[in-house]
Amino acid sequence: GGAHLARLAVSPDYQGQGIAAALVADAVSYFERSHADRLTVNTQQDNYASLAVYKRLGFAPTGEMFGAWQMSLI
Repeated sequence: GGAHLARLAVSPDYQGQGIAAALVADAVSYFERSHADRLTVNTQQDNYASLAVYKRLGFAPTGEMFGAWQMSLI
């Protein structure tokens, strides 16, 4: 199998320092050593900072779109 990185966030006070890239690179390394055949991530289409990190690390878009679900509580 594969692996999926579901959530990653860096506090706004620390963004822009390469922390997210380092964390994702470490995850990639871990799953490569674990012999995963793929690693997927998902993020919003307008989250340009995340998209830039993933692209820089070698991720490529799959072309798939996943809708968000919500429940009205009022």
